[in-house]
Amino acid sequence: MKNIIKLLIRLVCMVCLAFMTVHTACAQSDEFATWTGVKLNYKVTSRWNLSGAAEFRSKNHLKEADRVSLNLGTGYNILSFLKLEGLYEVHYRNRGSEGWKFRHRYLAGAQGYLKCHDFKLSLREFFQQTFFEGDVESRLRSRIKIDYAPVSWKVQPYFSVELYQPVGEDVFFSIARMRYRPGVNVKLSSQCSCNVFYCRQYEPKRSANIVGIEFSVSI
Repeated sequence: MKNIIKLLIRLVCMVCLAFMTVHTACAQSDEFATWTGVKLNYKVTSRWNLSGAAEFRSKNHLKEADRVSLNLGTGYNILSFLKLEGLYEVHYRNRGSEGWKFRHRYLAGAQGYLKCHDFKLSLREFFQQTFFEGDVESRLRSRIKIDYAPVSWKVQPYFSVELYQPVGEDVFFSIARMRYRPGVNVKLSSQCSCNVFYCRQYEPKRSANIVGIEFSVSI
């Protein structure tokens, strides 16, 4: 228990240091934001799992709340290396002068895995549709991720790259968003873990530096 407390203290210090460093670096240029979340996982069978998550996001260099979101998801391993996934999300967003507005979306897709010793490579493909005040936005999300996860390590690093592509008419081959995300997963116990990350997000009209933390509990 003492080791876990020490690990949490070090982790909080690392996050605070990252907040200050990134915030100073981008205070005069790009957007700086934070994401904080909690996720619950429930294993129904050896192949089927359910999940739920809540997240809070800040924006404008920590000066404003960006959004609060809730989601419910499910996943099913059809093969040892292939998983089908689905997710439904509700967002309550700060729209500035328009006030706070609701929107919702669903995601459906698959994720494939390849393991080699302590390395794990995954490719995830999602189709995403977002609904807001009568408008529908469709996107394809493609993510490649590599984890280094020795069984004996409590802190396991990873790196991912995610591409967002609009769907429809002439915009399919354009890039709506790119995310580069290094991070670490920290095992707090057999059922609890913590994901700490930095995300560099590129969009056509703006870029953002994001620091985030997500706690995950398996029940």
